[in-house]
This record gives sequence, C-alpha cells and structure tokens, in this order.
Amino acid sequence: MTNKNKQENMVVRPPVVVVLGHIDHGKTSLLMAIREFNILEKESGGITQHVGAYEIEHENNKITFIDTPGHEAFSAIRARGSKIADIAILVIDACEGIKKQTKEAIVHIKNAGIPIIVALNKIDKPGSNPEMVKQQLGREDVWVESIGGKVPSIEISAKTGKGITDLLDLILLVAEMEELKTDIDVIASGAIIESYLDHQRGPTVTILVEQGILKQGDFIGTSTSVGKVKNLEDFLGKEIKEAKPSQPAIIVGLESVPVVGEKFLVYPTYDEAKKNIKKKEKREVFETSLNQKCLNLIIKGDACGSLEAIDEVLKTLPQDKVCLRVVRSEVGDIAELDTKMAKSSEAVILAFRVKKDKVAEITAEKEKIRVYSFELIYDLTQKVRELMERKLTKEKERVELGKMEVVAIFRTEKNRQIVGGNVIDGEIHKGASLEIFRDTEKIGTGKIIELQSNKKDFDVIKKGKECGILYQGSERIKEGDELVVYKEEYTKEEL
Repeated sequence: MTNKNKQENMVVRPPVVVVLGHIDHGKTSLLMAIREFNILEKESGGITQHVGAYEIEHENNKITFIDTPGHEAFSAIRARGSKIADIAILVIDACEGIKKQTKEAIVHIKNAGIPIIVALNKIDKPGSNPEMVKQQLGREDVWVESIGGKVPSIEISAKTGKGITDLLDLILLVAEMEELKTDIDVIASGAIIESYLDHQRGPTVTILVEQGILKQGDFIGTSTSVGKVKNLEDFLGKEIKEAKPSQPAIIVGLESVPVVGEKFLVYPTYDEAKKNIKKKEKREVFETSLNQKCLNLIIKGDACGSLEAIDEVLKTLPQDKVCLRVVRSEVGDIAELDTKMAKSSEAVILAFRVKKDKVAEITAEKEKIRVYSFELIYDLTQKVRELMERKLTKEKERVELGKMEVVAIFRTEKNRQIVGGNVIDGEIHKGASLEIFRDTEKIGTGKIIELQSNKKDFDVIKKGKECGILYQGSERIKEGDELVVYKEEYTKEEL
C-alpha cells in the first residue's frame, strides 16, 4: 500500500478515557453521572450488566469510557502490552486533597504517557479547597494551567452534575489536540477489557477495537484463547455486524475465558489463530516475610483466565507493610475442603463468579470463615486492599483546635465548673478535650460538655469571640488560666 493510500484509510477515532484516583474520591460517581445523562440509545433501557466500557455522545462526538478497573488493574492491562486509553481523568476530592492512591495513579498515568485532565470533585461541599489541591499537585510535578502549567483542570460535582458538560468539552478538546487517528484498512486488533464465563452463553468478552474493523464471523485469538465471533454486540447488548476503532463490543464464541488486558488479533482461519496460543506459565504465589503482617487468601474462580487476571492485579498492590499469601487458587465452586483449609491457615476466601456448595456454606457459617463473592475484578481488588489495611496499626493523633483565656468563674460543683473567657487562638469545640495551664505549667485536663456565647448554644466558637463552657474535670480552673483545646483521632497507616 502506498503512503497516499494509507493516509486515505486513516480516520479520526473517538477518544478512549480512563478514570483514576483515590478510593472514595468519586470515580464511580463521576462515571455514573456521565453514563446516566449521556448514554447512547437511552430508549434501549440502558446497560443491564457490567461490560467494562461504554460510549457516550457529546456535541455529536463519541467518547468511550473504560468503566472497569482502578489504577492497579490499569497498570496490569498496560503490562500486557495494551495501551487501552488515550486520556486519563485524575479525580481528586477537593476537600481531602491528594492521598497515597492519588500519587500511585499519577505514576501510572505518567508511565502510560497519556494526557491528564484533573477533575476536582465534590466542589459543592463547604470544605472544598481547589487551590490547596493544585499546590499539592505541583509537588507531584503535575502543574495545572491556572498556576502556570500545561495540565488542564476543572471543578466538578458528580453529585449535582456541576462541571460535567465542561469536562466532556475538555475531553474532546484534548482529543482534538492529540489528533487521534487509526487505519481502518488493516487486520482488526485490540484489547480485552473484561471477560467472564456466562453459564448460558459460555466465555463472554468485552473488547476494545484499536485498529481495523472487527466483523461478526471473524476468527480471533489472544495468547491464551481462540475462537470465532459468533455473536457481536454493542455495550448495550444490541446485535451489531461490525465494531470500529475505539468502539467497545461484546463477543461470544471464544473457547475459553481470556485474560483481561491481552491483545486480540483477527486471523484468516481458526488454525492460524490457534497457532499463536502460548502455553500457560506456572502461576506465581506471593512471597511472604516472617517479620511481616500477612493476609492469607484462598481464591476460587470461574476460569483460568479469571484467576490469572486476579493474580496480575493483586501483584500490583503495595506489600511493604502487609504481604499477600495465596494458599490455594483454582477453578470451581467453593467446596468443604476450601473452608477447612481456610480455617487451618486463617485465610479468607475470595469467590469470583462462583458459588458455595451446601456443605461448604454450612461449614463456613459454623466456623465463621469469611467468604467474599465478586463479579468484578475491581471490587475484589478493593476488598483485598481493605482487608490489608485492617491489619495495619491504628495510632492516636492529637489535633490542637484552639486556646481560651479564662476571665471569669460562674459556678463550681464537684468535678464541674462553668467558666467564661476569650478565644485567643483557633476554635473552641463542644465535646473536645482541654488542658489547663497556669503560669505556663500544665496542671490538669478535662472535657468541654457544653459551649455557649451570649446565652446561646454553639458547637464551635472561633478566635476573637467570648464564650462560656461547662467544664468537666477534677482540677479547679481559676481566672487567668489558659485552656488548650484539642481532640484525639485514630489514624491508620496506609499501605
């Protein structure tokens, strides 16, 4: 083919977008908000099952969103050679700012070499502070445009819908600047986005076409699976004849469940496709350290491909403080042997698209064996992360709130006093603890039971105001004493 003909076959394709960020910062809420208001063909009843990717239409342009994994799975997909996404949206809670998982997501995005759009979420909350977050991003070498950098950022609320339209406009603008084009006159290829075993239809796979056009009846193969495209559907489950670049599609016809993140390719014949299947390597067990806290796992899955995908994702979880040890990992429903092994090894059982037999169910309930069931690898990963974090040490942290100078004593009873004074620093909080200082020496501690100003009850009184408190404690407060008000919070280590 000449260069001229090749150029003629290059077409602009829709952008593929992945949404990453810290857990609870609003990734899922954002995807749901976009999906609910912009999904194509709403009259079809919407998406009835999780397929890992979906399309929306905005300003007569399509955008594909990857609706599957967090950044661990995104990294695992990339490690298998699939670029997957063109643009990454980094979601950050504008109240909480950058967390450890935010930093991990930034590293994954930079390694992928794709443009970032920062979405400052929960802007509708009173405590939101987008400028603080922008400064934090700068410390991670992510410089947004409003402070002199090149990374676009936008303030949104997934809850109220504020900024969602502007975000979609921004995605299209970045896509235009990236000049996303692909050749449609080549053999179709792409990546596996989601895969599972449907007990009625067999292996069911969501793919994303990267180049060429995939057609019903094509022979396709990955490094672990092969088959013929018997059914080809769009992400809503509607039958289609072909899938074009950047288009997610569901296919039925593979002989086994492929690994998420694998590349697929169309072949002229079934035999040609089968030649490219690689032998499955021996599955790896996570190493443990005698000096480390450890989470023992028994994993039961619906297919070998699922177990391999789970392995790949779990290996990306940080294990410096808590290690993972896979005691058993195999295909099939949970049996009595699994529950007995879980008891003897103090392991939890992770069930991926499988069930418990009756004996196993009775044994698990009797022996209080923890069994968690999942349909999505992302949900499984988040549960494992949560279980690992439970093993981390909780530490008590003191947070100083404010100071008060005592100017009057109104009433004194056994273990209680009502005193008045001026807030000279910070804030005084109802229910907080306090320390009594006299001539710079700490003489006692207590608690604020009630808080008033001008005979009205308050939860918080700020610097520069007068207030009265009902104090509970054994030490007597005197005029001229300084009260240091604080609270104690339990914080947990991060993985």
